[in-house]
Amino acid sequence: MKTYALAAVCFLLAGTPQVLAQDEIVIEMTGDATAAEQASLWDFNAPQLTRRLRGKTREQVLYAVPVVSDKDRIVRGGGKEYALVEYYSGGEFRKFLFKAESPQTFVAAAATAADVLAVNKKYGVNIGLPRRAFENFYEGKISAQGADVLPEGALLYQLLYQDINTPTPINRWFLFEKDELTRTFENETDKNAYLDGLKKQTEEAAEAQRQAQEKAAAERAQNQNRTVRKALISGGTAWDRANLPRVVNPKPLLRRQTQTQDEK
Repeated sequence: MKTYALAAVCFLLAGTPQVLAQDEIVIEMTGDATAAEQASLWDFNAPQLTRRLRGKTREQVLYAVPVVSDKDRIVRGGGKEYALVEYYSGGEFRKFLFKAESPQTFVAAAATAADVLAVNKKYGVNIGLPRRAFENFYEGKISAQGADVLPEGALLYQLLYQDINTPTPINRWFLFEKDELTRTFENETDKNAYLDGLKKQTEEAAEAQRQAQEKAAAERAQNQNRTVRKALISGGTAWDRANLPRVVNPKPLLRRQTQTQDEK
């Protein structure tokens, strides 16, 4: 049985009836009508979302989007705090940045790796980026660096970066740990300083391990060369009594303080 559902292309402008009437379309479909509404979030890119969300509050956006957010947290950067709301579906994501203070108005949106990097750079924050999304978006444009000193599971990529606020391409470096973007280096000096620091830590750890191994080896050799001498104080087996020397005047070693009858 066919069901007719109204799906608003501009799903966040419900407060403006005139605009909404222009953007409404009728979708002919079968099944649950909410499927079209839920899919609408993924039909818009970052510039489109930015135009539609300008002036909206976080509360309005959360109410208008027909699915529950996957992450809702505070991020900090540039001496400021922002509220970050994230939605994920398979390999896709939509991220919305708001001012942290009330009324938490909309700041920026991100739908691709390039959007995330642009938001990070402009506002001095890290709103998060999966390594796979970064690699897929910039395939053929990135090169890995510093593999010889990076810890296990970490990858550092160089990218000739450019966006609307950076018209002249510049080299930037992006560090991923546990498959998530953790640090961005704006220049080669900062990147080299970070790698040199890791190299120094590795060398210091290797030197400490070498010294510990040498000390342990020396202690083992000393224990092996030490002559063990045995002597009897009392008792022992028949062989011990026949072959082992006896301790001379053992009484001082075994003397125990006792009380005489008078002292009691």
